Amino acid sequence: MEFSNDMLFDRAMAEAFYGSAPERAGRFYDDDRGLVVRSDIDGNPFHQDLIQFDPDAFAFTGSGTPRPLPLVGHHNQTIESGDWLHFCLRLGGRGLESISNFADIDQPSRSCIVTRYPAGARIERISSPVDGWRTACLWLRPAAVLRFLETTVSRVPEHLSLLVDPGHIDTPTHFSLPLDGRMVLAVNQVLDCPFTGGTRRAFVRSRYLEILALIYQAAVEMPAETAGLSASLTPRTAEAVARAATLVASRLDCMGSLDEIAREVGISRTRLTHGFRALMGTSVEVYWQQCRMNHARDRLCEERVAISELAQQLGYAELASFSRAFSRAFGISPSRMRSKG
Repeated sequence: MEFSNDMLFDRAMAEAFYGSAPERAGRFYDDDRGLVVRSDIDGNPFHQDLIQFDPDAFAFTGSGTPRPLPLVGHHNQTIESGDWLHFCLRLGGRGLESISNFADIDQPSRSCIVTRYPAGARIERISSPVDGWRTACLWLRPAAVLRFLETTVSRVPEHLSLLVDPGHIDTPTHFSLPLDGRMVLAVNQVLDCPFTGGTRRAFVRSRYLEILALIYQAAVEMPAETAGLSASLTPRTAEAVARAATLVASRLDCMGSLDEIAREVGISRTRLTHGFRALMGTSVEVYWQQCRMNHARDRLCEERVAISELAQQLGYAELASFSRAFSRAFGISPSRMRSKG
């Protein structure tokens, strides 16, 4: 299947691409300028948040396992008329872009790549078929970059002119940056956003403005001749931390000790705690609690499970403790969340 960005804001096209229908209008966003798609295939959860801020500004945030989603893991895209900029953050999972009449771009896990595509470029994208992935993509036309950053072409450093030049390029151009922990946190906040409607749109927009500002400032400070990737974690540690995140997310009733988790993934407790914060933007314990609460929210909205039974399944000995934790996470009690869902 070959698509353009606009096509993914068409419900029928989004369902064909993701294999699941977007959530109904009003569930997360008030109209189809924002779509949330969720599925669970053979125990592999998938979550995609798509939002259109303006005609020249889109954002896609997602997490999941590519293997059961063939069109997501391997697809083609054609760039519509006019140049587009793609700010791609990969928190987990490796990706490869093969651009027509241009060299391939290999993007490893835990990296940020900014690419400018010319009109008509055709891109083949392939994600790792075995790694869990977590990504955020911000798509802007050059004029939108200027508008979002509230700046002018004359104030942008010469080595970053590709971000704002209103003309057209003949071949794709890209540069790479280290993945900042603040970027990771912003992406996770989008995926875990508890809000709905206009509040959700405002919150998600604010996180993407933060991501754009962080990328731009890092690029301003980057030497003009620098274009290499760097990472604070070795590939082995990053892979172990990613396995730990999957492990923790599967143990919603009892996380286990950090020492036990570290042994299971083959690294020290210190590397686990430091690496987890660097890769996931939070601590192991906080991530586990977020997974529990997100699971509880989804069950309350989608199934008629008793609240007391759900609390027990998540390892809470007392219903009151579960209710307090849920209210802290979402600002609403479990019973009220059920009535809203």
